[in-house]
Amino acid sequence: MTRFWFPFLALLLLLAPGAAEARKVALVIGNGQYAAASPLANPANDIRIVADAARSAGFDEVVVASDLDNRAFQAAMRDFRAKANGAEVAMVYFAGHGIEAQGRNWLLPTDARLESDLDLPYEAIQLDRLMEAVSGAQVRLVILDSCRNNPFGQNWRSGTRAVARGLAGVEADDVLVIFAAAPGQTASDGTGANSPFALALARRLPEPDLPVQLLGGAIRDDVLAATGGNQRPFVSASITGTPVYLVPRTVPTLVAAPAAVPAGDRGASEEIFWKGALAESSVRAFSAYLSEFPDGRYASDASDAIARLLQPSGDGAAVRGGRYRVSDIVIECFKVTGYLGLPDQLFLRFGGETRFPEGGKDAYTMKKGQRWAVPRSFDFDRATTLQVLEHDDIGGNDIIGTIDLEPRTGTFTRTLNGDRSEYRVTYVVSAE
Repeated sequence: MTRFWFPFLALLLLLAPGAAEARKVALVIGNGQYAAASPLANPANDIRIVADAARSAGFDEVVVASDLDNRAFQAAMRDFRAKANGAEVAMVYFAGHGIEAQGRNWLLPTDARLESDLDLPYEAIQLDRLMEAVSGAQVRLVILDSCRNNPFGQNWRSGTRAVARGLAGVEADDVLVIFAAAPGQTASDGTGANSPFALALARRLPEPDLPVQLLGGAIRDDVLAATGGNQRPFVSASITGTPVYLVPRTVPTLVAAPAAVPAGDRGASEEIFWKGALAESSVRAFSAYLSEFPDGRYASDASDAIARLLQPSGDGAAVRGGRYRVSDIVIECFKVTGYLGLPDQLFLRFGGETRFPEGGKDAYTMKKGQRWAVPRSFDFDRATTLQVLEHDDIGGNDIIGTIDLEPRTGTFTRTLNGDRSEYRVTYVVSAE
C-alpha cells in the first residue's frame, strides 16, 4: 500500500510549511458602498467570514480590503501580484458589483460612474487584470461573488447582484474560476448577514481532504440546496488533475498504511486519483491507483496501461530524436452527463494552444455510442499534451481529459472520465 504515496510525495512536501516558497496567499475584496450605484449590504460581512476561512485553511497571508475606489483597487492588485509570485497557492475573492460589456467581464470600484461603455477601461477593472494578479503562483483561484448586470442607466434592486444576461465565459489555462451564479440566474445577498455563496465558500475552504479540483462542485451543491435550486454557481477550470489540498491529508510514514477513506467519499477519491494517473501516464502512477483501488472501476484500464508502458518493443517502441505525428485519433463516447441530457460539444487542444475545430465556438456533437474520427493530425518534436474539452452547458469549457504524448511510436488507447462523462481515445504516434 505504501506505493500509493510515492506519486504524491513531491506535491505534499511542496506543501510543507518549511519550504521557502510553499506559501498560500489570499486577497479578499468586498465592495458595497457605491457612489453611483445601489449599495450592497453583505460584502462587508462576507469578506470577514471568507478571510477567517482562508486563515483556517492554512493561508499564510490574507489581505482584506473593502470599498476600494479605482486607484485603491489597482494598487491592491499590484501589491498582491508581488505576494503571489512564486507562491504555491494564490486566491482572490471579490464580492461586489460586476458587469459584462464589450464581450468582457468588468469588476466595479466604488467610484465608478460609467456614463457610457466607453468609460469602462478607465473606471472599471477588467477580469483579466485580476487574473494576472495570481499568475505567478502554481495553483491559482479566482472566486467571484459579483453581479451580472449593468446597473448604470437603470434602477437597481438593492441586494441583488445578478440578472439574466450573465457574465461572459472565460478560457484561462491553469486557473480555477468559480462564479457565484450561472448566466441567467441571480446571485443574491440572501436574507441573512451573508450571501449563500460566501457561506458555502467559508464552509468548504478549510475542509480537510477536499481537493481544489472538487471545491467548486462542493460549493455549487451547497448553494443549490440553500436556495432551493434558484442559484447555481458554475466553474471554469483548467488546472492539474493531480489532487491539490488546501488542507492536506496527513502525510504517513513509508511503513504506515494510508488512512481509510469514508465509504461515501471513495467514489470521488477514486475519480481524483484516476485523473491524476491519466495525467502522469506512468507505471508509477497507474500502480499507485491499483494499490489504493485494486478492484476499482478503472483497475482493468490501469493494468492495461502498465502492460503497454512496460512493453519493450512493437507497440510503444521508443524513438530518439526527430519529429513525431499523432494521427488516426478516434474518440468513442460511453457516457454523457450533459445538463438536461444534452450531448457534449467536444473540441481538442494540442500543445496547450492549437484548437480543433479552429473556430472559437465550433465543436463536434457527441452522444452515447457515437464515434468521432478526428480528420486532423498534429506534429511535435518533444513531449506535449492533447486535451479533449467540451463546451459547458452554462458557459465556459470543461476538460474531459489530458493525454500526455511522448516520443514513443505505436497505437495507444486512453480512457478519459472528466466532468462525469466517459470517453475512450485511440490514436497513433509515428516517427516523421
